[in-house]
Amino acid sequence: MSYSDPFPPLRGRPLTYWLDSDMARTAPETSTSALRDMAWIHGQWRGLSGAATGLGIAFLGGGLLSLATMTSAIDLWLSLILTGFALLATGALVRAMKLPRIPQSRRPMASRAPQKFTSGINLAILITAAVGLPVAFAISGWLAQGLGPAFSFIAVCLLIVLGTSSIFAVPAYRAENARRDFRRYVDRNAAMRSELENLSMTCHDEHGERNFGPL
Repeated sequence: MSYSDPFPPLRGRPLTYWLDSDMARTAPETSTSALRDMAWIHGQWRGLSGAATGLGIAFLGGGLLSLATMTSAIDLWLSLILTGFALLATGALVRAMKLPRIPQSRRPMASRAPQKFTSGINLAILITAAVGLPVAFAISGWLAQGLGPAFSFIAVCLLIVLGTSSIFAVPAYRAENARRDFRRYVDRNAAMRSELENLSMTCHDEHGERNFGPL
């Protein structure tokens, strides 16, 4: 991410000035601002919440499937179910604790995670295939025993797809649409908008000449 700023230092401008869509179009996609960095961090929190929630559903589904097909394997299905609930709680906690707050306007750290939704989906499919195909060949004899084993294997593959998509595709989608989603969140959240209004008039970049906006 580049940290160039196409505008000279502009202080004391209202939030509506920086949220103006024409102003955003004027600034190159690679330029930065306090609002854009906030949007990026907000998107990362949304991605984390979505990833934890999706992965929690996958673990919970795996635990319930194990309970239905391998009742005697108590350690397996119990650990999967507990892990699933823990991940769901983590996702809910992030949504409740982080999203309603104004993100720190610090410049975000670079990330090697996929930044495009299509890249995240492709990576999820690749990992699922890399895991599922060798396993399918290894247990082909068991799969030929009837519909039960085949359906169980398909269910496991779908849960793996859900888990890998949650890890890679959901954060990538949130990163790709971070500015749009942050704008919509600010429009819906009166308290956050009021705080941003105050910040827009007083914000000063201690580490450079970064403007408060545009978004």
